[in-house]
Amino acid sequence: MLKIAENVRLADKTSYRIGGAARCYAEPRSEAEVVEAYRFAAEKGMPLFVLGNGSNVLISDAGFGGLVVNLSKYFSALSWDKATAFVLSGFPLDDLAADAAERGCAGIECLSGIPGTVGGAVVMNAGAFDTDISKTLRSARVLKASTHTLETVPAKDLNFGYRTSALKGGGDAVLSVTFDFTYGDAARLKSLRDDVVARRRAKQPVDSPSCGSVFKRPPNGFAGTLVESCGLKGFRLGMAEVSEKHANFIINTGSAKAEDVRALIRRVQQAVFEKHGILLEPEVIFLGEFKEPLYKC
Repeated sequence: MLKIAENVRLADKTSYRIGGAARCYAEPRSEAEVVEAYRFAAEKGMPLFVLGNGSNVLISDAGFGGLVVNLSKYFSALSWDKATAFVLSGFPLDDLAADAAERGCAGIECLSGIPGTVGGAVVMNAGAFDTDISKTLRSARVLKASTHTLETVPAKDLNFGYRTSALKGGGDAVLSVTFDFTYGDAARLKSLRDDVVARRRAKQPVDSPSCGSVFKRPPNGFAGTLVESCGLKGFRLGMAEVSEKHANFIINTGSAKAEDVRALIRRVQQAVFEKHGILLEPEVIFLGEFKEPLYKC
């Protein structure tokens, strides 16, 4: 039977280490318990949010007045059948990339070092180095929010785009994923993976609390380059700072509030738009209510 806790601190559940409490919180152990969580939220008339390891989310200081369903603890397993991987949604994406490279399975090595779970990566269509997770995805097992039923959805029906999919913002939950890889040289794949991880560590503030890249890549350019051109590297509001290492990262330098980060995101958007006429679109998911609106041109 699903256990539901009340008033659970969410800052500990995110890579930003920021955020208030969830009104209700659950860690389902089975598909049936995920269905139970959805039905509970519907019966109580409260919103529901599916959380992985919280690497791409900013939770408001006031918290979330609904049910947070965390799949990172019990939905975390991986199995193989030759070059096909069957993965529960809470499994770490980087661990999948590492295991695939070790087995000589190609197609996901360039996503090495990306924090987050496989389920979150599918929802956001995580990508790097001119590839993304949709390229190797066969299907996703999804709990539909509208009907509380389980469906296996082929990749072609998920409407993947740049850092988005049909699953984003709709309330559906990814419970497991099937990938089809191609065989390659394991030594080469491991070397490529090591190089990707080393490049991330050299260029990104991976040792500071953050949500990863804050802004989507704009057409014909890079968000970090645009932010840096505005002289905003190292700029702070409260304890939130535009990283000195990579300007598309906003880090928590100690005890930043969600409103600090949100206000800094707006400040960056405004500066880039005023200088370049480009409105940067946040990649981060905002959960809860915020006082500070995003910039609108």
